[in-house]
Amino acid sequence: MFTLQTKHTIFGAHKLKDQGGKCTKLHGHQYTIVLTLKAKELDYRNMIMDTYDIEEVFNDFIGVDHLYLNDFMDDENPTMEAMSVFFYEGLKDKLPNLVSVAVGETPECLCIYTPDEE
Repeated sequence: MFTLQTKHTIFGAHKLKDQGGKCTKLHGHQYTIVLTLKAKELDYRNMIMDTYDIEEVFNDFIGVDHLYLNDFMDDENPTMEAMSVFFYEGLKDKLPNLVSVAVGETPECLCIYTPDEE
């Protein structure tokens, strides 16, 4: 089994309705998004997928790198957990080997979403 991870950085702002602390006010983060793809076999180029193609798919999905996440996700509580699911659902059709998405708000904090296998 081959595993490929690509790391992407975006800048975004959000506010969390139900957090109850300082995060209920508008604030921003430099987010790290890690996409994990897996494959049993490599393609004709000896790759799971070309990383330039992954970057293009990711950038097309994001549109811009400064996001107001509450609007972008249409969510009152765009937490790391909600973001990881949102990114997975938004990218899975264009990245068929995608198995998980991790979202980090800080270097110390990361949430990984891996859907249940059916």
